[in-house]
Amino acid sequence: MSGPTGAEIRYTTDGSTPTSSSSLYSSAITLSATTTVKAIAIKDGVSSEVTTKVFTKSGGGGDAD
Repeated sequence: MSGPTGAEIRYTTDGSTPTSSSSLYSSAITLSATTTVKAIAIKDGVSSEVTTKVFTKSGGGGDAD
């Protein structure tokens, strides 16, 4: 995730709308199941619109014979 230079990226993974007190994005987020990530960029006290992305856990696994 990225935003304007100098902006903070705040995000949620529980479906709620992110705010200035939501988790601060600073490195990769590890997800173990299908998850909706919502994020905002905050710069100089001004928040961007919410961006939403669904990350789907793919099936698979197991051994190939």
